[in-house]
Amino acid sequence: MVTINLAGINGNTGTGINTAGIDKEGSKEGQVKNGSVFAGNLIGMAPERYEEKRAEARKKASKLIMDQFASDNEIRDGLKELRQTLKDTGKEIKALTEEKKEYEDLRNGLEEKYGITKDSDEYRNLEIIRKAKTPGGLANLNEEELNRLAGMEGLTDYQSEALYYDEMIDSLNPLIEEQKQTAKSMNASIYAVKQNMLENSGMMTDVQKTAGKILEAASKEIIGMAKENAMKYIEEKFEKLVEAAREAAEKRKEEEEKQESIREEKKEQEELVEKLQESTSESDKLQAEINKIMKDAEFLEEDKKGLVVDGQI
Repeated sequence: MVTINLAGINGNTGTGINTAGIDKEGSKEGQVKNGSVFAGNLIGMAPERYEEKRAEARKKASKLIMDQFASDNEIRDGLKELRQTLKDTGKEIKALTEEKKEYEDLRNGLEEKYGITKDSDEYRNLEIIRKAKTPGGLANLNEEELNRLAGMEGLTDYQSEALYYDEMIDSLNPLIEEQKQTAKSMNASIYAVKQNMLENSGMMTDVQKTAGKILEAASKEIIGMAKENAMKYIEEKFEKLVEAAREAAEKRKEEEEKQESIREEKKEQEELVEKLQESTSESDKLQAEINKIMKDAEFLEEDKKGLVVDGQI
């Protein structure tokens, strides 16, 4: 059984992946949890390779999150600028409108200031002058108004001041309108940005999930690398084990042959001793026979001598 331990792919501790009982045909693959891999210690591994993978995965995941964070910040900063511009535009519109009202109030008080009535020639001449200054110019005047304008010799103080206020009010109108259009544009932009933010409110969550998947993929890749190295390590150990077994078997065979040779030699020696013993036994028997014969011979010889003696008597 092999246990692979590659704790902390993302530099964190905690529950990781535990992979055990790896074999070529059916391995128990680990699972990623909390962005970490926990898969045991293996001899012969190359930690720098795994650390390189972890660093690469962390870099990709961090860049993804930081880019989204920067994008979100950019959007928020842009929205902040839009709101500030809208606020400044509102202040400008308010200031221009107040200035315009002041001129209008001053202009509306001219009749009272100069004692002018709307049926007076001075007032009627002012209206003709105003009409001639509108788009279309003199073409807007009828014959009587045109002749009346042609006969005027100069402007009165009332008419000059009224026309001055007209000019000031007319100059403010496009400025106010421009600021209103700016405000309208800002409102539209703010709405679009907020709508986009609403539609992409889960973007950071999605990015974080993607970052997690990057780390998870790296974790699985590291597990695959570890498994591959483990298999290679196991195969190398197996080959060494087989080689050692072969050597041991050869030595055992040689030893058995040696023991067999010793047994054979011992057997031969035992057989030789047995033969020698048998030979000795036969020799003893023969010697006994010889001794008996010799004894018998001696007895006969004595008998013979006795007979001779007896014969002489």
